[in-house]
Order: sequence, then structure tokens, then C-alpha cells
Amino acid sequence: MSAALFASTFRQSLRTVSNYAFGMVLYLWVFIWIYPSFAGSAALNTMLKSLPAGLLKVLGYSLGVTRLSGFLAGEFYSLLYLFILAIYAIFTGTKLMAHLVDNGFMGYLLATPVSRRGVACTQALVLLSGVFTIAAATTVGGLLGAHWFTSHDHIAAWPFVEMNLVGMLVFTVVAAYSFLFSAVAPDERSAMGLSTMLTLVFYGLHVVGDLSPRLTWAAHLSLFTVFNSQALVAGHGPVLTDALALSAATIALMALAVFGFQRRQLSL
Repeated sequence: MSAALFASTFRQSLRTVSNYAFGMVLYLWVFIWIYPSFAGSAALNTMLKSLPAGLLKVLGYSLGVTRLSGFLAGEFYSLLYLFILAIYAIFTGTKLMAHLVDNGFMGYLLATPVSRRGVACTQALVLLSGVFTIAAATTVGGLLGAHWFTSHDHIAAWPFVEMNLVGMLVFTVVAAYSFLFSAVAPDERSAMGLSTMLTLVFYGLHVVGDLSPRLTWAAHLSLFTVFNSQALVAGHGPVLTDALALSAATIALMALAVFGFQRRQLSL
């Protein structure tokens, strides 16, 4: 890895990372701010109880809404959080490798004393650092927002941190396979398409598996099934096991990306 290349690339991407982090925290604060109007509403929970169990799982309301943490898990973390981090992981993973190859800038990087392996490892670290920064900002922002905008219903800190940790690790996997496609695909468009398609397939399997009792097996094939936001924020779920499995998957995919880029024939 090249420390100079990492510092330069991360500095260039810092504005993008900051925008995503700010947007994520801002959206989260909006949901925290409007929560008091739902707090103590028996009508909301009555309505939720009338919905099919599968639909509640898809919407992120399998445990109902009795606390701020449950409200955020359903309203924010079950969809908007996934959407924003998926966009960042896919677009940045593609930009850091395939985009540089397509526009010819990779040739300048490889003309320096940094090896192909060093370039790939550095770009991978920049990508993962961005995911970590956005997730960390969201975690801190959620805890601070609950303290500032609610007077009686603060978030249980440790389960909230665990939920955000698992969410972050899910998207390090998304970032890792996006980076893999970016490192080995023939062009930027192909890399972007493969990453987007796989992410949509994972999400589709997750939704179908939750909606249909006959297709519950489909959910087990989805990466997003690991991130059961309401169960995690309630303190349930094998957090350590999932964290280790997701970390191992990220490392394996990044290693494949570095190996694939080293073997790739480039016309620069």
C-alpha cells in the first residue's frame, strides 16, 4: 500500500464522503425530529398489527413501534439507509478502479514506483474508509440526534451501535464485490452494471423471501437478510457471528480483486 497515494485519493474523495455522511445524518435527524408525533400512538401499532407478517418484515416493522429505536429501524434503516450506502459503495467502488482504467489515468499511477498490488490495495482501503466514515457519522449522529430532539425516549446506545456495525459490514461486502467487478470487468459500464444487478438481486431475494412463506429459502440467499434492523436494535441477533462472517467475505472479495487486477491485461 502507498501512504502517499492513499492520502491523495482519500483527500479527493473526502467531499463526496462528507456529502453522503451529511445527507445520511440529516435524513436521520428528520426522522428523529418527527418521531414525537408518532410516540404513544396506539393507532400506528394497531395498523401495523393488521398487516401480513411478511410485509412487516419487508417494511422493517416486525417488532412494531414502541420506542424511537424501533421507529428508526423501520422508517430509516430498512430502506433509505440501504439505498444511500448501496449507491455510495457501487459508484465509488467502480470509480476507484474501472473509471481510472477507462479514462487512462491508471497508466499514470502504474508509471510510479507503486506496484499494481499496491495501487489496488490502496484503492480498496480508500473505499472501505469511506464506508466506515459514513457509517460512523450515522451512528454518532443518531445518538446525538436522539439526545437533542427527544426529551424522554433516548436510544439504547449499545444495540444501536451493534445495528450500525452490522449495517456497515454488510456494505463493506457490497463495496468489495463492486471493487472486484471494477478490477476485472472490461470497462466501467460493465462493472457498474454487474454491481448494480447483483445488489438488486440480493434485495429482491430478501423481499421475496420475507413476503412469501413458501419462498423463505430465498431470503437465506440474500446478503441483506443479515441486516435485520429491528431485531438488532432490540438487542437480538448473532452480532459477533455475523460480523466475523461479513468481515471474512469482505477480505476474501478484496483479495480476489487485487489478484484479478494483478493478472489483468491492460492497454494503457
